[in-house]
Amino acid sequence: MKSASLKKTKRVKLQVDTEINFKLIGISSHENDYRLVWAINNQLQMRFVRTENLVIHDNKLGAEMGFSCFVYYDEDRFLTYKLISNRCPDGFLFQEIRNFDFIMQVTREMTETELKGLIRKLKAVEVISASFLLDPEKLKGLRDILQE
Repeated sequence: MKSASLKKTKRVKLQVDTEINFKLIGISSHENDYRLVWAINNQLQMRFVRTENLVIHDNKLGAEMGFSCFVYYDEDRFLTYKLISNRCPDGFLFQEIRNFDFIMQVTREMTETELKGLIRKLKAVEVISASFLLDPEKLKGLRDILQE
């Protein structure tokens, strides 16, 4: 006697593609984080404040790495700006962009004109040697690291 026929199970993998609702700007500066924040606050009339370090676990090193983080909330425009160090004594937050010392994450909608204006203003800050728009899709592990 045959046992009840077994049906082939079809497995479906669910892929959730979350939309990236922020822009990233890479910033090069040889100054310390607090000096850079002071210069941006003074020149761009922002009010970045220090928050807890962004801590990630590096599997290769088997250690925790902490990256300095500053936040500014623009309540008039409903924008959140995060300035995150891309370097710590043990390595980089994003290996792909080692030439940038800091990353500015701008959350919520910003027009192309506003974004270009922000990058132009950042380039005018004396302690910033370069600032460029980054493509978030090219950074490995971005969604895990930079959550809103």
